[in-house]
Amino acid sequence: MRLRTGRITGVFIAAITALSACGTATDGQAEWRAGDEPVAPVSAASPTPSASPSPEPVSDEQVPEAGDGAYDTARGSNYVIGKGQTLITYRVEVERGVDWGDLPKVMTDDFAARIEEVLEHPQSWPASADHPVTEPEHGVHGASWRFQRVSGPQYKVRIRLASPATVDAVCRQVGLDTEGKYSCKTGNIIMINLRRWLQGSGVASVDDYPEAVINHEMGHYLGFDHQGCSGPGELAPIMMQQSIDLDGCEPNLYPFTKDGEFVSGPYLPS
Repeated sequence: MRLRTGRITGVFIAAITALSACGTATDGQAEWRAGDEPVAPVSAASPTPSASPSPEPVSDEQVPEAGDGAYDTARGSNYVIGKGQTLITYRVEVERGVDWGDLPKVMTDDFAARIEEVLEHPQSWPASADHPVTEPEHGVHGASWRFQRVSGPQYKVRIRLASPATVDAVCRQVGLDTEGKYSCKTGNIIMINLRRWLQGSGVASVDDYPEAVINHEMGHYLGFDHQGCSGPGELAPIMMQQSIDLDGCEPNLYPFTKDGEFVSGPYLPS
């Protein structure tokens, strides 16, 4: 597989999740950009609660199929992950009205903590501070990012955990078919499908799935389209739809290698 250092940083390790319907379509919503307006005040710095241990995969019958389309919001934080040039403020939400049955409810702060764990990994997107990314096919030139969770109305991207029915409905509005299991990015909203969050995918366990889906969908928000396998036995790019077809590549969870190289492959515009 082709490892394009460019000016891109990253460290991918093992197995990415499948996101067949992930797209970069826009829904017309304005995106908040750092510097457009002051970032809304956030809560005083305090340790983020540790994410709850991942449950065992659940059966399809146990997965809550629908919610009410409204969301609870996780607390904001003064904690900034990474030192990249561009600040990405993100808001974390979990759908209300979900009938959890015998399953433990996914709380907003737990969902937020898991996202934070993903972004804190040395091979995730903040590694771009040391390895700025250049991928001309994606319109990315010398880019690097840092991340901060906020809870107010001013943010760049919103990350939502939602029921399969809600994800399908939102993604369908921009022409994406998530088939009751995939996630998508539409405008400045990332819709994470609860089914895969609880079950994992064919190439990512329940424990690994958050790394796969958050890194992949955040990659779409940062400007990356899908990529293909660069060759048999090579690491799959994080922007590859790995749960659909690895095409000879090895599963991978992260955008960068341990050496700071961005794992890249043939450009596959959606």
